Amino acid sequence: MFAAPHSDFSHAAPMSCAYQVSLIDRRTGRAHRVSGNPLVRFTRDPQAAVQELLDGRDARLWETRVEPLDAYAR
Repeated sequence: MFAAPHSDFSHAAPMSCAYQVSLIDRRTGRAHRVSGNPLVRFTRDPQAAVQELLDGRDARLWETRVEPLDAYAR
């Protein structure tokens, strides 16, 4: 797991495993919730998911967490 508030994935190798990208409220350290459910994106392109989740949000208040879902990616 790693935080990616301003990550630059442009130099990374192509990613083949699946990832879970969560929006985290820096004030509480908890995942942002919508209707009681955590706001999460499942993707093979974490860079796009991070950009989507942080778009229009104040980076001082929000960050993302990217976690690989494939057992062998950890």
